[in-house]
Amino acid sequence: MGARPRLFRGERKLSGMNEQHTESRTRMQSLGRHALAALVLLVCAWLLLHILFHVVVVIATIIAVVVAIIGAVWAVRVLF
Repeated sequence: MGARPRLFRGERKLSGMNEQHTESRTRMQSLGRHALAALVLLVCAWLLLHILFHVVVVIATIIAVVVAIIGAVWAVRVLF
């Protein structure tokens, strides 16, 4: 039971090939994780820029309305 089985000449090669297969598989998984992370980052950036754009538009609209009201009050005072 305690004796190790004899290694044949071809087993070492198969073991090395198995390690290379595992290494390339790990590389592909890492590449997939990086691609997924890049995709998530792009979606988050797009959403944040979209929200930021709308916030700027809302603020600009509020400022334009306030300026229009001030202009209307000024015009009424000057005319009457």
